[in-house]
Amino acid sequence: MSSPSSSIDTIAGLDQFGDVSDPILVSSTQPSVGVKVIDKRNNGIYTWSLDRMQQQLQRMRNLTTYIDRPSYTQHFSSDEPFYDLPPPAYPFIGNALLSLAPLSRKLSSSSTVPIFCRYTAEAIGSCRVDIKIINVAMPAKYLNGSAASTRASSPAPGAIPPVPPGSKLNFSLTIDQVKGLSSYDFSSVHLQVRLSSFVGRTITSEEVYPSPAIDLEASSLSDLKFRRTFSVVASNRVLTHMKRGYAPIEFFATLHPTYLERLERWDDLREQKITNSPSLESPVETQSASSSTMRRSETDFVVAQTHDMVAWVQICELGPEGSYASVPAIARGDLDPGAFLLHQGLQRRVRISLSSDSGQQLPWSEFTKVRIGNVRLLDMKGRLHESTSKPLITLPLLKEQTLEFKPDGTGMLTADALWDSSVHDSDLLNRITLSNQRVLLQLSWGIAVETCSDPVELTMDIAVMIQTRDARPPSRLLSLLGSTRILSKTSSIFRVRLSPPLTRSPKDLWRLDTSKKYVRGEEALGNWKPRGISVVEDYLRLVTTEEKAADVQAVRVVLAYYPPRPVQADGLAWRSDDLVKNAIRLWQKQFGHQGKVGIVMFSNRQIMKRRNRSF
Repeated sequence: MSSPSSSIDTIAGLDQFGDVSDPILVSSTQPSVGVKVIDKRNNGIYTWSLDRMQQQLQRMRNLTTYIDRPSYTQHFSSDEPFYDLPPPAYPFIGNALLSLAPLSRKLSSSSTVPIFCRYTAEAIGSCRVDIKIINVAMPAKYLNGSAASTRASSPAPGAIPPVPPGSKLNFSLTIDQVKGLSSYDFSSVHLQVRLSSFVGRTITSEEVYPSPAIDLEASSLSDLKFRRTFSVVASNRVLTHMKRGYAPIEFFATLHPTYLERLERWDDLREQKITNSPSLESPVETQSASSSTMRRSETDFVVAQTHDMVAWVQICELGPEGSYASVPAIARGDLDPGAFLLHQGLQRRVRISLSSDSGQQLPWSEFTKVRIGNVRLLDMKGRLHESTSKPLITLPLLKEQTLEFKPDGTGMLTADALWDSSVHDSDLLNRITLSNQRVLLQLSWGIAVETCSDPVELTMDIAVMIQTRDARPPSRLLSLLGSTRILSKTSSIFRVRLSPPLTRSPKDLWRLDTSKKYVRGEEALGNWKPRGISVVEDYLRLVTTEEKAADVQAVRVVLAYYPPRPVQADGLAWRSDDLVKNAIRLWQKQFGHQGKVGIVMFSNRQIMKRRNRSF
């Protein structure tokens, strides 16, 4: 699976931060899984998507499949399956994350940002990032005062005014004082900034602004500098990205073999640390120290719910008294659900009544939509003709829906929908139906259930027969003389199966761990093993650490805008003993996850100490 001079491993959580050559990963808008390739021959490291890995794997197999056929092997390259050709001259090594919140408030900022490695989730250096606001060109409507509002822009006096939509923001970006990148690992370093980092995915073509490369053997790392002026039109989408987004500053370098060896050892040491750590053992492995580790089934604690449901459908027509009465349905046998006898040109309503023996175990709340369509003809020989009107028309639902959970453990849900058959534009619903024919329609509806993310969709077919306006209802003698039955409604039985997702959070990924499962041919890899779910944990920790570090710098910039105000010591609310006791009592309850509780307690104590020192 790998050549002697390359190593392949899986990494998780690749997102828009970081330079990857695979177009599938570049176009991905959400975290996805990729394959980390350590190229020892060319001293490079790059990333493949899973699709690219499958293609490369097939090329690797071709080398062995046609090894005894020289006429075929001459068309194959022995290097192409294992490397990127040509290999990247400057592989990606890490990025520094910068919060754009001060920029959205027209604030200049200067902060020191750590550089995090995307492969080890560790800080490998730092750099100083300076953003200076040059000018904010206001749109004409703000200059003329036509868009002036009587409402205050902020409830707090002296608040920072945001950048108005449509204005042109000019600012300069300076990156210098790079530290920590050792010449023992890298021989040449440069950085780059993308335009989409500041405006989001609102541009059609990406623009990349690189810095000159610095040779670490001939010059100092302090010579690595970047300066550029940007002019951005602050649209609503751009302002939304600036308020909540981050701008990565990407670093690239030519690598030494020692750096690649350390990355390879990192994966092994990280996996051993996870395996040997008693605090991260799953509950299934706490039986005994001598028992063999078994994988917890991914279906453990995942139980599907099954609910039986009966649906009754009635069609009501407007009568001479102005009220709606249900129309009869003719059934020509015990297994016949019946066909409704409708009159031409009358207003109609479709009434759907659902009953379930699950009661409140199926917490349905209302009908979300009712649709009808797909008009077909069923002739006397049982042949079904093609639909003359396939689209399903959404029927308006009346506001009065009946929901009832009875003491016997059953639940009822009823709703009426208005039906105008002329919207189907079908001759089958406009003309008189022959006595030996029927018109079939597809009726579907959605039910909102509190425990389901999407409405439950149910579908059934109903049959109708169009009669003249003055047609009389069928005589009751038909049900006494033959097998014909007269019904007031038709019914159908459903079985609804609700299955929860296998994993609800990244903390449940250990249930899907297949690292102990045997894969045919893995003995050829020797002692090498791929990373487990610890790579996902490293990614989540990296993203959290990066964003928190960027947010701390952004908060410092915003707080520095407000001058300190003198406050009397007796007027400080947090000096009250009762308030301190209540806060400590609340912390001791430890709501939520244990790790997050500790972080919150530490953060609140640090905030109180800093505020006391500031006053």
